[in-house]
Amino acid sequence: MTATITARINSRMRLRSDLPGPEQRRIIREAAGLSQQDLADIVGVSRQAVTAWEAGDRYPRKAQLARYVEALTALKVAVA
Repeated sequence: MTATITARINSRMRLRSDLPGPEQRRIIREAAGLSQQDLADIVGVSRQAVTAWEAGDRYPRKAQLARYVEALTALKVAVA
């Protein structure tokens, strides 16, 4: 049980460290030519959620965080 909890905490902390700052999130999205709605559709959230994340007003949680980090990472690779 402890190993599972530790693994979950480590995984969550790694995701948080992989998430760029709010301004960088917007820059990555725009460099890929995507609208906030496009990214929201990819991640499976509302456009308002992406707006709040890019403004730094809110922070993605749980599965949203993992999908958002994955999407931003893929976009960074695609535009590099």
